[in-house]
Amino acid sequence: MKRVLIVICALMLALSLLCACESEPITTSSEAESSSVTESSEEISEVISQVEESTDIPEPEDSVKLLFARYTTKPQFVMIGTCAQGAEVTATIDDQAITVPSYMGWFTVTMKSGTSSTQKVTFTQTIDGEQYDIPRTYNAVIRTPEFLGTSAFASNKAYQFFLAQMIPDFEGGNLFSQSHIDGMKSRIKTRLEQLRGLNDGAEIVYMIIPSPMTIYPELVPEQYTQGTGTTRYDQVTSAMKEAGATVIDVRELFMDHKNDEMPLYYHLDSHWADYGAYLAYTQLFEHISQEFPEAAPRPITDFKWTADYYTSADAMLYLGITQAKVKEYGYYREFDFEDPGKITSVPRYRGMQLIYNDLTTFEKTFYTKREELPSCVVYRDSYCAAIYDLIPERMNKTHYMGMWGYGWNNAVMQNEKPDYVIYITSEWNMFECVYN
Repeated sequence: MKRVLIVICALMLALSLLCACESEPITTSSEAESSSVTESSEEISEVISQVEESTDIPEPEDSVKLLFARYTTKPQFVMIGTCAQGAEVTATIDDQAITVPSYMGWFTVTMKSGTSSTQKVTFTQTIDGEQYDIPRTYNAVIRTPEFLGTSAFASNKAYQFFLAQMIPDFEGGNLFSQSHIDGMKSRIKTRLEQLRGLNDGAEIVYMIIPSPMTIYPELVPEQYTQGTGTTRYDQVTSAMKEAGATVIDVRELFMDHKNDEMPLYYHLDSHWADYGAYLAYTQLFEHISQEFPEAAPRPITDFKWTADYYTSADAMLYLGITQAKVKEYGYYREFDFEDPGKITSVPRYRGMQLIYNDLTTFEKTFYTKREELPSCVVYRDSYCAAIYDLIPERMNKTHYMGMWGYGWNNAVMQNEKPDYVIYITSEWNMFECVYN
């Protein structure tokens, strides 16, 4: 019995040490003196030991702090940390020195690790060309993330992450075969014929949201080369138009607004942000209002925009980092007018976490009882979360199909007889529109 109790106690101690590490990922030199646990185990510490103990200069609150180090593709690894507002941060490992801009007090930098998974990294930061604070040196313990077979990596030109699944569309060479395109065109024509048998003026509308790589090619790491010529996006949307569908192509709109104060996309997440979704909404409903004038998009001043530090960060999830521990400055959009149909009773996000709420994934119907407005059925992926409230507010009736379900549903069409069937997908999910 004593042996059993000893084993249980040992297991509980080990678990508590691991949990303590996850909640306190940084150990500075002063903290190390009072933490023999961290000193004794590099495996459970993210970073150890600042070496500038002898200086008399006090450490400012916004000195560089390294939070996490993760392999992206070995030997490449990314570091994430905090710094002074407006600083440029330089990370140095042996003969590597890389300078990156920060964003609202946060930075990421990608370097090569060599053969060791523990690297001594020295950080300096400058503001307006002047050195700010003394150099800070950390031993970064680089971990290998394992999650869902998806990988994320960062730009050294901005505080911006991308997902590996964006690369094929960026580099090109992934065009669909002509037989697959012909199959899609045939299905669209058949569905339009069926739809117009139920509602003579009905349309099928596709809105494929370009990836952040497509809009910000200048931020993509140099090892990835942007393709030239016809893209898969061009190929598919051209075929959709030929089949009689409507395409809302926001690429030009996004290029015009890519440097606006409010971001089009999250920095730490693959999804578009509320502002990007708002811009796409205006283009969608400018088209719809040609037939239904009362459905004209609301001006941006009709919405409340709240700036704050939020968590989103599916990139962090794929890197094996607790999402709540890494922040980004963003803008959250809310109605600044009366909700016409209990639309906002379904929260789009999980509080301060700008990650789609599970409630938005279910099949759902909103009815605003405004007969002068059209009706729609919406097929979607997770990009729909940011536009989830905007579509039904401009509709009389909106029927959301369950998220990620793209199969044509005859029974729903017979019941709804919609004016519009709208597809909203990310660029890398374009195959769903081709095959389903």
